[in-house]
This record gives sequence, C-alpha cells and structure tokens, in this order.
Amino acid sequence: MATKHPDMFTAAAASTGHGGLLHSGPGTFLKSPGVACETKAIQEHGAKAVFLGVPFDQATIYRSGSSLAPKMMRFVSDQYLPYLGDFDINLFDEFGLVDAGDVPIIPANAERSRNNIEECVGNILDAGAMPICIGGDHSLPIPIGQALSKRIGPDKKFGYIHFDAHIDCQPDFHGEPYTNWSHMARMVELPNIDAKNMAVVGVRGATNPPEQWRFIEENGINLYRMREIRRRGVEDVVADALAKVTDGVDAFYVSWDSDVVDAAFLPGTDGPEVGGMTSWEILKACEMVGAKKPAVMDIVELIPAYDHPSYISHRLACYFIFHLLGGMATGGVS
Repeated sequence: MATKHPDMFTAAAASTGHGGLLHSGPGTFLKSPGVACETKAIQEHGAKAVFLGVPFDQATIYRSGSSLAPKMMRFVSDQYLPYLGDFDINLFDEFGLVDAGDVPIIPANAERSRNNIEECVGNILDAGAMPICIGGDHSLPIPIGQALSKRIGPDKKFGYIHFDAHIDCQPDFHGEPYTNWSHMARMVELPNIDAKNMAVVGVRGATNPPEQWRFIEENGINLYRMREIRRRGVEDVVADALAKVTDGVDAFYVSWDSDVVDAAFLPGTDGPEVGGMTSWEILKACEMVGAKKPAVMDIVELIPAYDHPSYISHRLACYFIFHLLGGMATGGVS
C-alpha cells in the first residue's frame, strides 16, 4: 500500500520543513522544535508527545554515566526521520513532537534534582502531553511516579510496568531509600496505585537479591521472568502483563530499563546482562505498550561510555520511542 505522506527529500519538498540534510540541524531530538518545559509553551505547539532529557545518575549503585544519554540520543537521532514507514505516520504530524530540553539537575543535591524532575514532568502532563523521559538512572520513576500520582488525583488509579533484567524492589540500600534499585518499593507507597497493577518483565541474572524476591511475593506484584518469555513468546507475556497493569486504572506508566535487552544487542547500559530480549522482541513490546496508550514513558540506564563505537544501544533506544509512538498512533500492526 502506498504511503499517504508527501515527499521529504526531493527538490520540491525542500520547503516543507520535514526533510533536510541528515547530521545537521538544531541538535534537538529528530530535529523537532525546541520548547521550554512549561505547560503553556507546550500547549501552544499543540504537542502530544514531549522529549525530555533527565540527566540524573546520582542514585546509581553500580556504573555511572547515564546522565550523558539524553545528549547521545539527540545526536544519534540525526540519522533518522520523523516519518516511520512501518506505521506510515509522521511523528510531527501525528504527535506534534517537541524537545523540552533537559531537567535542571543540581550537582550533589539529589532531593532538589528529584523535585525538579517532578516539576518538569508535571508541566508536560498538565499540557495534556506524554513525557518521553530519557535518563538517567532508574531512580527516575520515583519523582516521575509522584508527578503522575498527583496529576491524576486521589480518586483515580494508575498502573506501572517496567521492563528490566532486575526487580528493583530493594526497600533500601544500606539505609538509603532513593536508589536506582528502589523505584518499585517507592511506587508501592503512592496512594493511588495497587500492587496488582504493577509488573516487571524480563527478569533474569545474578543481581536480584533474596529480599527483593520476598518483596515481590509479599506485595503481590506481577513478575515475568525471561524464561517465561522464551517459553510463551514475547507477545503472550506482554499482553498478559499489560492486562494486569491496565485493569481498572485511569492511566499507566511504562519504564524501559535498557538492560532488559540482551547485552549482545544493547551493551551500553549500567548493568548489562546476557540472555535477555532481542531487539525484535523489545520493539514488539514497545509497539504493544504504545497501543495501550501510556501516560508516561521513560528509558533509563543508557551509558554512552560503555556503548559500541557505532552507538548501537542508543540507536536501538531511539527505536523504542518510534515503535511505542507507532503503536499509539495505529493500535499496532500485525
């Protein structure tokens, strides 16, 4: 079936603003318009999806460096177009995609940084748009979850799903409750989320301590091991997880830890693990999640310093966004 969209790179298309030379432009994600992370500015652009850099890695218990991921995501996106042929959509036309810059991160002050993250995400939600938060370490769901919890209100419920090799239910790490290992433990404490609407998908490896397995069991959180994905198939498992996460809720939040993908496909991550999802499997999962229309998404634990010289990890992460938005726009394709 022929595309319904106009040309982008022919001479006649030069004035459309959707084409142009690759590897040149304003330095924003996909050369999208840059706007202030303010509710009114986002609304004036009619944006329904907003790229937001969250360069915070002060809460990681392992390898730091994920604070540089937003810059790398913008850099590698220069290779790509806003037009997605797999879905026959243009992200600018469909979502009014904009880039709201980076959250101000205060060196050595994690609390102020978390407050800034919550405020910026809240501004995007208040504008009626979906924040696409690029971290940063996996403590980001703590302030992002707080922003969503407050915006939907005490009389409504939300669900939470994260794709991760690690459970991230550590009650505290030597007395510190706000780490990249603890976001699930903090999410349970929010007033308008029920553990039955929480799930972690892709768990495997030797970095999940006994107390986290107990936390999952005691709180009734849904957990899907990588072994289960291999046995049942990614589509069956993701459909099951989404059914539980979205059951009776008014909104849901999806968090993508880059280490859910096998290290062979995505090496540039904080805690690389073998035996994970392939690039095809994770993109199918992104599309399925998008079809359910999440209110918020993040991608965390990407570290440019540990990536392949061609930045294959960050390129794959760009496709997380493309396929999730493609699923949102089309309901998914067979």
